[in-house]
Order: sequence, then structure tokens, then C-alpha cells
Amino acid sequence: MGNRWFIAIALSLAVAASAPAASGVSFDFRDAFGGFGIGRESFDRPVDLVRDRDENIYVVDQGNNRIQVLGRRGRYLREWGGRGFTPGYFDTPNAIAIDRAAGVLFVVDTGNHRVQKFDLKGKFLLSFGGLGSGDGDFNNPKDLVLDRNGNVYVADTGNNRVQKFDSSGKFLQSWGKFARRRGVELNNPVSLAYADEGFGQIYVLNSPECRVQKYDIDGNLVKEWPMHAKGEGALCGPSRIRIEPRKYTVYIADTENDRVILFDKDGEPLGVLKQGKVAFRKPSGLFVDVSFGEDLLVADTGNNLIQIFRRTR
Repeated sequence: MGNRWFIAIALSLAVAASAPAASGVSFDFRDAFGGFGIGRESFDRPVDLVRDRDENIYVVDQGNNRIQVLGRRGRYLREWGGRGFTPGYFDTPNAIAIDRAAGVLFVVDTGNHRVQKFDLKGKFLLSFGGLGSGDGDFNNPKDLVLDRNGNVYVADTGNNRVQKFDSSGKFLQSWGKFARRRGVELNNPVSLAYADEGFGQIYVLNSPECRVQKYDIDGNLVKEWPMHAKGEGALCGPSRIRIEPRKYTVYIADTENDRVILFDKDGEPLGVLKQGKVAFRKPSGLFVDVSFGEDLLVADTGNNLIQIFRRTR
């Protein structure tokens, strides 16, 4: 068993907020598990994660080129992958998305320039992509997100564009550089999030500019804002964006600054979360689950931990 902590009581975390105290947010720390290693319940650079309806957690264990599945208390359930280029294997996987209704997972297999689809047991279903700049090709894709209809949006980072596919991997559209629709340029998009607001909104996180750009599902720019306050002196680099599905709170794993930052859907700052059991070290994966309250799961990459929080305000 890897290093693991059992938490007897919840630690209440005050969240430092740029907004007035009345609009601040706070979390209770719930649990943490993991530790560095190659065995069960251990990780080598966990970079993203999702949770299913049974509260099982699927972790992109990047350094071990695998998906490791843990129960709600961090107990090992199963894994699949290993380094390679054939179906079911990975080269530097970077992100994961879950369709709970369909019972499937999509994994961004960055080094192989493709997306792979699995069932929840790890059975390979299909893959799409390949190195290139044409429709359906990728160049170092870094993230993906699903909309309400199961369509897949991929941050095609090296090609400076977002591509949209149906659930079977059929190309539908794209926007940005090397895209059919060039009206809105993107610069190194590293992460995507989806909100069910209106007819659907796609949030794109650009690096190295560290800007959030909000689009409708057809690629029309709706709004944008900087991740960091003017004059803050924060470092900029690849980070992760996710959306809480009810009030559309924007969560960003601000990797280079060892924190998670929160905004409302219009870009107004809500707060900053910096630690749980231990202070974050380059957190790079987030999952927001509202099944039983508002839970925040953080892939704390530098500490090789999964840390879990419950939002209290």
C-alpha cells in the first residue's frame, strides 16, 4: 500500500478572497491519499482525475503511463495502461473526462497525439487522432471536455485550436489556428471546461498569456479575463480549468503558483485555496462533483497526492 493518511476530523480552511468577505468561499478538508511510487495506491505525477457515480476515482498517473482506479477511501481497485503506442497504452497521458450516463471515459494520450475511449473497467473502445494539422489531427493535445450531448472538445495545444468531435470520434468543427474557422485566434490552449449555461459554453485557458476565454459551442467569443490580478507578480504556465455545474463557479488549478483559484462565471475573483493535509505543490488536475454537496478533488501533482475537499460556503 502506498503512503496514505486517514483524517479523523475535517480541517476547516479559510479561503483568502479578493472579493468582499460576504462573497468569499470556504472548504472543509476531507481526505488525502497517495504518495510517490510505481505500485498500488501510489503515483508518479498524477495530473488529472474524475469520479464516477459510485465515488470511485480514476487518476491519470502520468509518470506511470496508466489510469489507476481507487475507491472512495483510496483503496486500489484496478488499473490499465503502460507505456506504448498500441490501443490501451499511453505515452504521457495528460487529461481525462467521464460521461457518467454512458459509463465511458476519454483520455488525452498526449505523446501519441490521440484520444482514447474506454469503459469504466478499462476496456478499450476506440481512439481517434494522430500527429498532424488537418481536421481530426492533433499536435500535443493537453485537455478535453464533454458537453451535454456527449460531444468531445479537445485542446489541440500544438495547433493552437479547439476541435470538436462526436462521441465516436467523428470530426465536427474547430476554431483557432489551423482550423476551418479562423476568426478567433488561440495561443497555446492548455485546458478546457464546459458549462451548461444557455446553449452551452466552452471555457478555454490559454498559456503563456494565462487568460480565460469563454466561447459559445460554435466558437464565438463571449467573454475573456486574466487569471491573475494586475501587478500580482504571479507566475504563468500550464494550468487546468473546470466548472461547477450549478452556479458555474470557475475553478483553476494555478499550477505554477501552487494554488487553486476561483472565479464566478463572469470572471470576478471569489477566492484562493492553497492547502489541505499539506500545502499544494504544482496542482494540475481538478474534478468538481455535486452529487452529495460540492466536492473538489485535486490532483496535487508535486506531492503525488489526491486531496479532497467539501465546499461549505
